[in-house]
Amino acid sequence: MPRRLSLLAFAIVALALPVTAAARSGSPQAAAASGLWEQDTLAGDWDGLRKRLADSGIVFGLQEQSEVWDNSAGGRRRGATYDGLTTASLQIDLDRLAGWSGATFFVDAFQIHGRGPSDNLVGNLQDVSNIEATRGAKLYDLWLEQTLLNGRLNVRLGQEGAADEMAIVGDAALFLNASFGFPAVPTTDLPSGGPNYPMAAPFVRVRYRPGDAITLVGAAFSGDPAPPGGGDPQRRDAGGAAFRLNDHALLFAELWYSRNAGRDAAGLPAVFKLGAWFDSGRFADPLYDSTGLSLANPASSGVPRRHLHDFAFYGILDQTVWRKADNPHEGVAVFLQVMGAPGDRNLSSLFVEAGLNWKAPIAGRDNDAFGLAVAYEGIGAAARRFSSGLAFFSGSGVPYDRNETVVEATCQYQVAPWWTLQPDAQYVVNPGAGIPAGPNRKPLKDAFIVGVRAIITF
Repeated sequence: MPRRLSLLAFAIVALALPVTAAARSGSPQAAAASGLWEQDTLAGDWDGLRKRLADSGIVFGLQEQSEVWDNSAGGRRRGATYDGLTTASLQIDLDRLAGWSGATFFVDAFQIHGRGPSDNLVGNLQDVSNIEATRGAKLYDLWLEQTLLNGRLNVRLGQEGAADEMAIVGDAALFLNASFGFPAVPTTDLPSGGPNYPMAAPFVRVRYRPGDAITLVGAAFSGDPAPPGGGDPQRRDAGGAAFRLNDHALLFAELWYSRNAGRDAAGLPAVFKLGAWFDSGRFADPLYDSTGLSLANPASSGVPRRHLHDFAFYGILDQTVWRKADNPHEGVAVFLQVMGAPGDRNLSSLFVEAGLNWKAPIAGRDNDAFGLAVAYEGIGAAARRFSSGLAFFSGSGVPYDRNETVVEATCQYQVAPWWTLQPDAQYVVNPGAGIPAGPNRKPLKDAFIVGVRAIITF
């Protein structure tokens, strides 16, 4: 049955092609359906109500993302899973609605369903899907934004995930693996995975653009989005409304340099970012206990040495390398991000992602895209020394691997303005980097997993 689910999902892609072609042809059947296939949302304009609300500054959003994944080799087991995410949102332009110049209010909430492929099939650190999470309903974003100084200063306050704005590569958003959103280093090392989907945290963010090319960004988040306790942190913050304000702080700072950003610029656009994050909490040493012995030594106290604070530095390049002269939507862009953190207080100390996007690979289809990318999560030297010591003293097991690496190929196909299909394939090298296997089990074999995501906007 799981194999049939996967084949059915890919059949949907094939069926969508002739359906869309027919809808855009000149046949009577296409003419009758042209309204459905050309409107921006499946539910339409609600007999004009949606436009009237938007003109007043009120925009409702409802989107469903559903996906099927099939693991055909390696990982924890072969098989298929289904998971999905329903997102409801409300955005209010307070200038239009109430005359509050430059102010915007935004709130959204999630309903997460199904079973994700990472825990159930692959056993990897870098989640196969950026929407897989513990099932349930959650509040996520809840913020007020104010723009000042003719748009050069922007302040946002409320609750948000750091992955919404910080350490983000624009052209990496096409990919489905979670590491192409929020990098794997903070996801692995910060408490509860940090303020990152599906758990947001109280925050304030300031963005200032002193000139057309330079942007300065700073943000402060509550460091741990989940209340204290054991088990799954997503269950501890079951409704997404913990609003923790008495915790350690997670700070971000970024410098952006944009080149050829205007529509009329003669050159190819590029964005360069230099950034850092700093966490004011205390972090456990992965190798030494409080007395200086290896934690793997049977004589160890078992109490890790504590380090004040944690931090990382990173750089981002997002560069268009080719663009068709008569169609700015068609082109090829490449991206790169490198993030490093100290290995004496982190399991993961290095993250590298790189890839390319080919936008509008088929003439006349400006919203389609093809992408190929790789994400590398390096395991710190201290953690690997601990695992080697554990294998030595226990007489079994193998050391952690140096990294987990994911290679992803994906293709985004827009069936209609409100409906997108995205077939995806990922090859995972060293799933879990040998860490989930434990001291008495063999590391997981390389995994090959394919899937398809459907996105419908209502």
